[in-house]
Amino acid sequence: MAPKVNYPQRMCVVCRERFEQKALLRLQCKEQQLSSHSGVGRSFYLCSTCIDDEKKVTRALARICKSGDIKYLSTQLKEIIADVRQS
Repeated sequence: MAPKVNYPQRMCVVCRERFEQKALLRLQCKEQQLSSHSGVGRSFYLCSTCIDDEKKVTRALARICKSGDIKYLSTQLKEIIADVRQS
């Protein structure tokens, strides 16, 4: 019998469901700027289902980044997603 492998589980900040860490998009806010995780500092995760639901995501991002500029955060998220999908 093969040993059971446990992969790290993380929670999507929008839907609050748990997924394997490698299946999620990891982001962070620094000085109210949204970016991909740089390896230093606090971060949060988004699942692929929630990324497509712009209204819920922007509300969650505004709460996490403590920013009232929802349009700016939404634009930053779209740019990050485009970069991730290209690579």
